[in-house]
Amino acid sequence: MMQKITFYIYQYFFLLLLIVIGLPVYAEDSVSDTFNITGQAKILPVTQTCAGNPWPDIVWVHVHDNEETARQAALLTLNQIKQGCLVDFRHDGSREISIQTAEVSYRFDPNRIFTDHGRNNALKCRRGNCAGAREELGQEVRSFLDQYLIHAKLIVALHNNHPGGLSIRNYVPGGSMAQAMSQVAVSPDKDPHDFFYVTSRQAFDFLSGRNFNVVLQNNQDVHDDGSLSVWAARQQIDYINAEGGTGNLISQMAMLAAVRAYMLQYYL
Repeated sequence: MMQKITFYIYQYFFLLLLIVIGLPVYAEDSVSDTFNITGQAKILPVTQTCAGNPWPDIVWVHVHDNEETARQAALLTLNQIKQGCLVDFRHDGSREISIQTAEVSYRFDPNRIFTDHGRNNALKCRRGNCAGAREELGQEVRSFLDQYLIHAKLIVALHNNHPGGLSIRNYVPGGSMAQAMSQVAVSPDKDPHDFFYVTSRQAFDFLSGRNFNVVLQNNQDVHDDGSLSVWAARQQIDYINAEGGTGNLISQMAMLAAVRAYMLQYYL
């Protein structure tokens, strides 16, 4: 308990320091003037937030609107780097996106829509023209991928998990997510809720060599759940998910600093 209290005190003073030195602490709808924000699609609520010039081959992606720590970590890091863009889904602060019109009502998890199979399972239609809704969502997903991701060489995804939820322990042999994982590196020094999920041996070796928790996806046998990691593997695009525990802002920013080092070594 004392360690947890100490951690939150340290986090408070770290955020206070950011304010003092002029780095903005972002709320959901509060973004620094140094950022250029564009977007808003019909079904996918896409906002692209850029700090300086975009990277030509690298895209950072945040799709779950209820995972605010990940968004904050990304925006703070981009502001420090003064370059790059975050493609961000912003809607009502929930995990799933809900669409309700006079003609149709449905919802879906935005990280389960990037393949046809995953999208068909993810869309939960309550009323109206469900077949039409599925086709319309498919068209918008394909448009989103073509506009933002298909030309990328590296995708950096940002997610959060909750206490008692997903952690590196789920991926070790015998864990609930251990199927179709090629390799897992567990650091005794890191919070189990802070881990990387990657699709390339290159990223696995780089990040595990820096004492992080890392999961390497088996791209041949992984279950097609429609997630971005599955799509990226099929496209042979390097994919890194920086998954942090909710509230673990400092540690998630340290993870993104490691991603930045990876980018500098292999892509910039």
